[in-house]
Amino acid sequence: MELSDVPAAVHLHRSNLPTGFFVELGERFLGRYYRTFLTSPAAVALVAEVEGRPAGFLVGCTDEIVHRRHIMRLDRWRLARAGAASLLVRPELTARFMRTRAQRYIRGMRRATEGQTAVTSGRTGMLSHIAVDASHRRTGVGAALVAGFTDIARVHGVDRLRLYTAGDNEPAQRFYERLGWEKQEEQPDMDGKLWTHFVLELT
Repeated sequence: MELSDVPAAVHLHRSNLPTGFFVELGERFLGRYYRTFLTSPAAVALVAEVEGRPAGFLVGCTDEIVHRRHIMRLDRWRLARAGAASLLVRPELTARFMRTRAQRYIRGMRRATEGQTAVTSGRTGMLSHIAVDASHRRTGVGAALVAGFTDIARVHGVDRLRLYTAGDNEPAQRFYERLGWEKQEEQPDMDGKLWTHFVLELT
């Protein structure tokens, strides 16, 4: 993915992943968010093209700790400004942010500033978002994006990859199971929505 691909990624995200707090914050915030995957040393950002046009994209990272630290140290204020601009005109969204997310984000920023990291066994990467245009689904585009991400992770010595799908998104869950990912437990997010955790062991 290049900088010129970010608007297409934002469009594909809003069209194919229409729910979630990031979407509610608007296109400007999403654009800033996707730019972090162009600058982070641990990020992976892929675009699939069909006949010269974006048909899908994938973003993730080969090291969750390094990527999170990059965002908190170098991009947090850009993301904060973009998010604040949306919150200022959306009082109901501001109230939900303060109730469900504010304290967690502040703690995360403090840990990054102080250099604290969680202790993990092995190197773990994360598949954050993938979206394929409706006209190109079931053509192998999604599988090719996941395979590309997995290959890159292996080259970088990643031990395992993680992802989350909506608990009620059975087609997505079957898709990842066909690709060898193992379903784990369901976990609620800050809004109470259930997400199914998947893991792919690479070692």
